[in-house]
Amino acid sequence: MQTIRLKLKEEVMSGNARIPVEVDSLTPDKLVGKNEAEIKAVKVWWGNKEENTGELFDVRVEGEAGSAEEVKIVMEGDLSRVKHIGDGMKAGEIEAIGDVDMHCGAMMTGGKITVKGNADCWAGREMKGGELIIEGDAGANLCAMYRGEMTGMTGGKVTVGGNAGECAGQYMAGGEILIKGNAELLAGLNMHGGKITIEGDAVMPGADMTSGEIAVKGKVQDMMPSFKFAEAATIEGEEYKKYIGDLAMTEKKAKGVLYVK
Repeated sequence: MQTIRLKLKEEVMSGNARIPVEVDSLTPDKLVGKNEAEIKAVKVWWGNKEENTGELFDVRVEGEAGSAEEVKIVMEGDLSRVKHIGDGMKAGEIEAIGDVDMHCGAMMTGGKITVKGNADCWAGREMKGGELIIEGDAGANLCAMYRGEMTGMTGGKVTVGGNAGECAGQYMAGGEILIKGNAELLAGLNMHGGKITIEGDAVMPGADMTSGEIAVKGKVQDMMPSFKFAEAATIEGEEYKKYIGDLAMTEKKAKGVLYVK
């Protein structure tokens, strides 16, 4: 097992501008087999220019790894302006200690990311596999598609320990999202596959969905009028009302299921 520790240097975020750092080049599958000097030489974006990782991070490598599955990256320091953590990762593990910026876990196909704080918008964007755990809150567009795309999350699992912003799971086609807090406006918008579980409250979930499943254990505010009650249902010993929708997408296309306590 190999642990790569990357601690963002304090001076990187000391200016008034707090220029973002993009670290999609620092994933286990891209760093496996590299020694400390080689990792320090990997290029990352800092604003509109590329810098060596060693210019922005203190780097320490412990142990050895024969494959990406045996690599764990631990990121520390003020990560609130560090973007694309684990973007596109295929294997291994990343642990981010603190709040992180946009696109954490975007396009990932495997491995595990744990954020010990909040994650800004687009976390898990177009995720295809693996596991993303956000111990705090998630910003808007969790597991959604990016602007101009037609498919969001297709696989993997995302767990949010707190609340999620608007449009969680937009255009979701597969995979699973668990939100332990509340979900803001339009969770599951245009959803056509996968499963979203919201343990808190939700506002207008399931708008324009044509397939997939949403379960809300708290209160639903502003229930979409285009959902039709189907029957009472029991899930894991708890009673729900089962609705079919969204009928605004025509009855033929409305194959989505919304469970409401």
